[in-house]
Amino acid sequence: MARENPHERTHMNEPFNPILLDLPDHIDTERLHLRAPRPGDGATVHASVLETLEDLRRFPASMEWSLKEQTVATAEDYCRRGAADWLLRQDFPWLVFERGADGRIGRHVGNCGIHRFDWKRRVFEIGWWCRRSAQGRGYISEAARALVHYSFTQLGARRVWCYGDELNQKSWRVAERAGLQHEGTLKSDRADPDGTRRDMRVYAITR
Repeated sequence: MARENPHERTHMNEPFNPILLDLPDHIDTERLHLRAPRPGDGATVHASVLETLEDLRRFPASMEWSLKEQTVATAEDYCRRGAADWLLRQDFPWLVFERGADGRIGRHVGNCGIHRFDWKRRVFEIGWWCRRSAQGRGYISEAARALVHYSFTQLGARRVWCYGDELNQKSWRVAERAGLQHEGTLKSDRADPDGTRRDMRVYAITR
């Protein structure tokens, strides 16, 4: 007899309601602390965005939000909306921080998230960006692996996937290091604001 998925129902004979799921809102890995955004995080996120803005704007079809004016207020708005989305189980943004060997939480090194998901089909998309001064240390690969594990163990995922711009090799290499397989490349799938067409690589892992 197949075991019932504990995520399929909140109570026997009641339809599944994701709002009633008790989900951890933080993850500790070997070097990182991931947690849900909170009111008051805006200034922290804003500093990382400003430092990395040139990198983010290289791929506007993937990071369209980065083209807008970036202020402490817009970052704070993001954090507060992210906190609300967490409560409603509509989106799961994570802030990524360094974590010392003594457990102390250090600087903010980027964001990642579980987005645009389908609770019925248990399909979840993940994404990320890394603060410029923290790049090249494997932080985001470590965070991505944590998101994949969280998706399967906490959200009952059947498929976890992501996009990667064909020219953004650093990003899609993260997907490969997180265990996702390249399923194919969608030609001319997206476009930059100036009309430049973008090919997008699709990566996924299923269970």
